[in-house]
Amino acid sequence: MTVRKNIVYNVLFNETRDQLLMVKNIGPSYSYYTLPGGTVEAGETLPEAAIREAKEETGFDVEVGDLLHVSEAFFPQVDEHCLFFFFTSEIVGGAIGTVFPDEIEEITWVSIPDAVRYMQLEPEYEHILTKQQTVPYIFNGQITH
Repeated sequence: MTVRKNIVYNVLFNETRDQLLMVKNIGPSYSYYTLPGGTVEAGETLPEAAIREAKEETGFDVEVGDLLHVSEAFFPQVDEHCLFFFFTSEIVGGAIGTVFPDEIEEITWVSIPDAVRYMQLEPEYEHILTKQQTVPYIFNGQITH
């Protein structure tokens, strides 16, 4: 049975907005770069998960902004269907470091083209990240019928 996961990513730009903060994850076969983020836990909103993941992986406190992009992928090797939510975020405090030194090898600023290449994303992501056009994220609370 395919497991469905929601994954959040923080798109954290440097001051000149031409680089992104990335983490280098230690994988089972090789290390790889991603944006700071991870799986949304039960009971968390997407922004709450993004805040938690940024702190755990980078040491930074972030303020989550609007939604930049949504994508999805299937991972047949682990029988997962993942939805990816990319949020613009701003660093508002903290200090660089990780609570998972056995999982995060490096935290570094990377150019937008290199970030797209490292994450093996489609070429249009470079335009999405460069243009930085967002849509609002709205949490509707608890709805009962």
